[in-house]
Amino acid sequence: MNFIIIDISLAIIFAILLFLLVSKNKKNVKKEGWMYLYKTKVGLKIIDTLGKKYPRLWKYTSYLIVGLGYVLMGLMLYLLFSMIKLFLNSSFVQLVKIPPLMPIFPYFSDIFNVSWLPSFYFTYWIIAIAIVAIVHEASHGILARFYNVKIKSTGFGILGPFLAFFVEQDDKQMKKAKIFPQLSILAAGVFANILFGIIFFFLMFGFFHATYTPGGIYFNDYSYNILNYSNLQEANFSNEKIQIYGTNFTKIIVDNKAYWLANNFLDSELKENTEIKVYYDMPAVRAGLSGAITKINNITISTPEEYDIVIGNFKPGDRVIVTTSIERKTGIIESKDYEITLDSSPINNTKPIMGIVRFSYIQTGFKGIMARISTSFKDPMTFYSPKFNPPITKFFYDLLWWIVLINLSLALTNMLPVGIFDGGRFFMLTVLAITGNKKIAEKSFKIATKFILALFVLLMVLWFIGIARGWFGF
Repeated sequence: MNFIIIDISLAIIFAILLFLLVSKNKKNVKKEGWMYLYKTKVGLKIIDTLGKKYPRLWKYTSYLIVGLGYVLMGLMLYLLFSMIKLFLNSSFVQLVKIPPLMPIFPYFSDIFNVSWLPSFYFTYWIIAIAIVAIVHEASHGILARFYNVKIKSTGFGILGPFLAFFVEQDDKQMKKAKIFPQLSILAAGVFANILFGIIFFFLMFGFFHATYTPGGIYFNDYSYNILNYSNLQEANFSNEKIQIYGTNFTKIIVDNKAYWLANNFLDSELKENTEIKVYYDMPAVRAGLSGAITKINNITISTPEEYDIVIGNFKPGDRVIVTTSIERKTGIIESKDYEITLDSSPINNTKPIMGIVRFSYIQTGFKGIMARISTSFKDPMTFYSPKFNPPITKFFYDLLWWIVLINLSLALTNMLPVGIFDGGRFFMLTVLAITGNKKIAEKSFKIATKFILALFVLLMVLWFIGIARGWFGF
C-alpha cells in the first residue's frame, strides 16, 4: 500500500482523537486570541522535581544558556541579512522555491516541488513537533522552577490545523525576577533545542552508518567547453538532435570539433562576449546518462576508485552496459541500463572515456548550511544504498533528519529580537541591563521588532519577484 495513503489515514485518525479529547474535556479549553489552549497539569511534578533537584547543574548551566542565547541571536541576524542578499538573485529564488516565511506543515516540500528537501509526512510532523516543542517548553519550565517562578499548567494550543505545546508560567513572578534569571528562563528553550539537535544528529549519524553502504557514484555534468558567441557564427549546424533533461540540443561543429548546443541559446539574443556552455560529443551526453553509476557490465561500482579501475579495463570502442540508480523521495530505487560505446580520451587516445565530470563544490547560504549539516558524515558524490528495505530505511533516516533540522531552525528563529519570539524579551532585558532605563529598553524592543518585520516583508517581496520572473520569463 502507498505510504501516503497510510499517512493521511493516520492524520485523519489523529484529528478525530484530538477532537474527542477536546470535546470530552471542554472545561480544560480556553480561547486566547485566535488560539484554543488545552490546559493540563501533566508533567508539572516532573518539571518541579528536575528544577529543584539539581541546583548546581542549573546554576552553572544558566551562564552557558544565556551565552548561547546571544550567539544564536547574532547568528540568526547574520543569516537573515545573508538571505536578503541571496534572495536578490532571482535564479536562487527559483531554485529554492519555498517562501522565506512559511510555517512547516505536512507535504510542504512536495506541494512546492522542492527536490532538494525530503518529503515531510504528517507522521514526521507530529513526531518532530512533539519532540522539538516539548523539550523546548519543558526547559523553560525547569529553569523557571529553579528560579522559583511558578508553573501554572502545561498543554497544547490549537490554531486551525497547527498544534503548539506550551508550559504556562506565572508572568507576575517572572517579571519580578532579576534580569539574569529571566534571561536564563527565556533562552532555556533554544538551549534544549540545540542540545537535542546535536543528540539526534549523532543518532542520524549512527543510523546512517548502520543501514547504508556505498553503492555508486554521482557525476555533476557531462564534459563541456565554454565558447563565445563569435564561435557560433563560424559553426556548422547539423540536423542531429537530442534531448537532455527536457532540453533540446543541436549538434554543431566548431574548429572540427563536435559539440551539443542547447536550442534555447539559438532562440535568445546574444552579445558578442556572451559565454556559451556546450557539451563535447561524447558517449554519456549522447546516451542522456543520468543518475548514480552503480554498475558497468554488471561489475559493481561503489567508489570513484572502483570506477577508475573498472573503466580502465576497457578500450576505446568497447560497448558497455552502464547501470544507473535514482532514489525517489519515497525511498524506492529505480535503475536503468544504458548501452554506451566508449570514446578515446583526448589526452591519451589509448584510454577509454565516457564523458562525465565529477567535482565537489561548496554550496553557500541557507541551502548550503543544511547540505553541510546533513552530509557532513558522507561523501555527497557517493550514492549510498540501503542495506535493508529501502523505503523503510529512508523513512526513519528522513525522520531523524527533520528532527535535527527543526530543532536547529526553531532555536535560531526563536532568538530573533521580535516581540512574538523569546528573543524579543531577551533583547529588551539586555538593553535594560545595559542602560538601566526601562523606557529606553521598551523603545529599543519596539524598534527592533519593526525593523526585523520590515526585513521579513522585504524577503517576501524579493521572493515574489523572483518567482514571478520565473513564471513570466522577465
